[in-house]
Amino acid sequence: MYTQMLTRAAVCFCTLALTQLPTALPAHAAAKAAAAATVTEHLHTGQKVANFFRSFGIPDLGVLAIISALPVVELRGAIPVGIWMGLPITTVLPVCVMGNMMPIVPLLLLLQNDRIKNLMSPILNRAAKKTSELGIGSREKQWASLAAFVGIPLPGTGAWTGAMGAFLLGMPTIVALSSIFTGVVSAGVIMSAITLTGKK
Repeated sequence: MYTQMLTRAAVCFCTLALTQLPTALPAHAAAKAAAAATVTEHLHTGQKVANFFRSFGIPDLGVLAIISALPVVELRGAIPVGIWMGLPITTVLPVCVMGNMMPIVPLLLLLQNDRIKNLMSPILNRAAKKTSELGIGSREKQWASLAAFVGIPLPGTGAWTGAMGAFLLGMPTIVALSSIFTGVVSAGVIMSAITLTGKK
């Protein structure tokens, strides 16, 4: 089952990559494409990914949830895309938060499996370096540190890395989920404010 899901995801991402490759066009087609390019708006990567998922007939809210669930991108990339889609922030923020949290519960449960731990050891080692200072102090300090770590929308932070950090700290699943959820909500509020400020 996991192999099929990974294969489908790989095919989707390969297809997306192939659509980005330049192709040789005849001279008249190249001139037409150049004229059309001046009329169309320049799309950033998040918008291209959103359009890719839209091409499969996935509704906009589903696209936002999928983008939010992706590692590295998470809701930091999905919130600006939701605003670009013309959706109200009162819809975008909750969908992105839920989308970002969707893979975290299975991830925390999967990390308890020894085979998965061995398979993910290179990634867990990198997460251990990033989250090494979170383990200092009591359980309450760990909770607050993890929430702050996840809540600052910078590269290398976020729910995925926070889940691995919580696992490495040995935090109980419920405590880790509440801390990660708090961080994801605060990151969402920060990204919403930045996106709306930049839009005006």
